[in-house]
Amino acid sequence: MKGSRIYILFILLFLVIVFAIEYHLPKEFVWEPTYSHFDKQPFGCAVFDSILTTSLPNGYSITKKTFYQLSKEKTTSKRGILMIGNDMDFSKTERQAMFELAKQGNKIMLVGTDYDIPTKDTMNFAINSFENFSITYIKKYNLQFKRDSVYWVGDKSHYQQQLFTFLPQVCSPYFIFKYKPVIPGRILSVRITSQKTYNDSTIALDSSKIVYKHVDKQIKRYSYLIAFARPWGKGEIIFVSTPLIFTNYGMLDRHNATYIFRMLSQMKEMPIVRIDPTINKINAKENSPLRFLLRHTPLRWATYLTLLAIVLFMCFTARRRQRVIPVMKRPDNKSLEFTKLIGTLYYQKKDYNDLLRKKFVYFAEELRRNIRVDVEDESDDEHLFTAIAQKTGIEADEIRSFFKQIRVVTDEEYTVSEEEMKSLIDKMNNILKHI
Repeated sequence: MKGSRIYILFILLFLVIVFAIEYHLPKEFVWEPTYSHFDKQPFGCAVFDSILTTSLPNGYSITKKTFYQLSKEKTTSKRGILMIGNDMDFSKTERQAMFELAKQGNKIMLVGTDYDIPTKDTMNFAINSFENFSITYIKKYNLQFKRDSVYWVGDKSHYQQQLFTFLPQVCSPYFIFKYKPVIPGRILSVRITSQKTYNDSTIALDSSKIVYKHVDKQIKRYSYLIAFARPWGKGEIIFVSTPLIFTNYGMLDRHNATYIFRMLSQMKEMPIVRIDPTINKINAKENSPLRFLLRHTPLRWATYLTLLAIVLFMCFTARRRQRVIPVMKRPDNKSLEFTKLIGTLYYQKKDYNDLLRKKFVYFAEELRRNIRVDVEDESDDEHLFTAIAQKTGIEADEIRSFFKQIRVVTDEEYTVSEEEMKSLIDKMNNILKHI
């Protein structure tokens, strides 16, 4: 018992130490882009949305509605609609609704790394990228890469041209145009790569003259278009190829929040609505009972203490509370001894008639059960004797003589001797033997 207590105390101490170590270990980040309103990891948008909500003067909100649902809303005010994600894969209905919103005077900003084929054919562009390693790889192995510059071209009447620096993997995708001449609309920003391993053949911009006229001569060679705006009806559609910048990481990376605000200023004097397709799924997880308990510090520690109490209860009540049950010998079958004892009592009492009557009751029950005849019914003895004779093979006369003798005894008209009793019992056993 003492040894088991020491073992339990050791396990509990070990669990406490492991819990304390895990609690004080630095939290590992998850470098998976989700662009979710509830994701606080680097490539989520919880911090991004929070800062914009408190900073944009005309309002900023999150919605789960689609372009089609927004187009059906009865409102006369113009809005800026922001959508961030890797794949901008729109259905035909969604694409028509997006274009209709732009025609009405709304401004739409699409921030993604891949666009569906119909949109690319309509807009005459595609997306390319020349980085083969992700930011996860950089953080994991602590590699040092020189940061690339993103050159803000934009509108000179509001902002001066300025360089912003980002990791290459954050601003890797860029636009290429399929046909000439290329008139992409307003150029907003270009990327100037610092990776000198790329030669002129990797520069796929057909609209180099349009882009380069805004850029200094010493950086023309390695510039790539990453954001431009194209008029559409009364409104405008803005295309950005760097969604990783529009995340928590991009908002907190040095002074690059200024770049994000400059990009969003293209929808100035309008309330901005961001479409988040993942808000339903994430919100369901956020509202689960366990997540609610773990979100608040008092409830979280109450949950931990409850789980610890359950573990302690299981440890202390798992031991046996009773002694080991000894192996018991199986009780002997005394039925035969009891029967012999009763028979011996009758025999010593010399009550042969009573002993013979009890044997006859057993005999009659066996015949009734096996051959379906009632020997106690004397109304049709001939049928009874014939049935027993056919079943046992004994002569009917012998059966008739036996029943004549036994009935005299059972009716208490005659007192038998020991020898007569034995003879009648032997005859009954013989009949039962031949059934």
